[in-house]
Amino acid sequence: MTVRSVTHSDIPSLGVIAEAAGLFPAEYLPEMIQPSFDGGEDRWLVADRAGAPAGFAFARPEAMTDRVWNILALGVAPEARREGLAKALLKAMEATLDARLIIIETTQLPEQAAARAIYAGAGYEEEGRIRDFFADGEDKVIFRKVLS
Repeated sequence: MTVRSVTHSDIPSLGVIAEAAGLFPAEYLPEMIQPSFDGGEDRWLVADRAGAPAGFAFARPEAMTDRVWNILALGVAPEARREGLAKALLKAMEATLDARLIIIETTQLPEQAAARAIYAGAGYEEEGRIRDFFADGEDKVIFRKVLS
């Protein structure tokens, strides 16, 4: 497994992964990823397994902060789960960012339990919750990790 920067040719595979992970529809991906190709600050990393994309991470700096980044998406193909790709992507993302602090937002819903466990296992701490943020009964759970 290797982790590298995203390329245009990755977009179809990453769209499939995003949908399989329940992150967002594949058709959103080209517009989401384009700023990184245009020299924007967004960061996209891809984890290759057997020579093909098997996961990705997407981060963006938080406006009006001192080196705070938000990892907005972390997705791994179903057939590549439990192989350490998510943790490898988090570690690689941390290494590429000039970050003082990284946050990750998710929900408390049962289907996100594995994601929350991955974040905790990678050294992220639950910092807070906003009840009913996404919908009635669906809280926003915020994790944080201090890097420097």
